[in-house]
Amino acid sequence: MTENSALVLILMVIAAALLYSFWKQVLVLLLLGVLTIFCFGLYSVVAYSMSG
Repeated sequence: MTENSALVLILMVIAAALLYSFWKQVLVLLLLGVLTIFCFGLYSVVAYSMSG
């Protein structure tokens, strides 16, 4: 049990370090994802309203 929690803690620290060093890339990816979802939603709304 303690080994598992230690492993989880180590993984969390590694993930936090990666996020800290790559936060700009992560931010850009998040923005791209949000923009893609937003454009897709806008397109589906426009297509739906055009189809009647």
